[in-house]
Amino acid sequence: MKLIIAIVRPFTVEKIVTAFEEIEGFPGMTSIDSEGFGQRLLTTAYDTLDPFKPNKRIEIFANDEMVDQIIAAIRENAHTGKKGDGLIVVVPVEKVVLI
Repeated sequence: MKLIIAIVRPFTVEKIVTAFEEIEGFPGMTSIDSEGFGQRLLTTAYDTLDPFKPNKRIEIFANDEMVDQIIAAIRENAHTGKKGDGLIVVVPVEKVVLI
């Protein structure tokens, strides 16, 4: 089992969720508002005062065989071609316990 964490632009989440709905057996997801910044050039005075930009953090626990399909759905629907589209991290999960 893996934990897939994706940091994406907020306006792309609806397209990503629509793509997830097409994946048979999709396990579900959590979406969290987040802020952050990566490597970038400062271009305006506003950037120097508040470098943090709004993002969405999507978290998905998935079986190993679904990981590539889920990553492809995120990449296809979160990609705008501009710097800062986000990132995807896949982390092994040792144990999950339902409450």
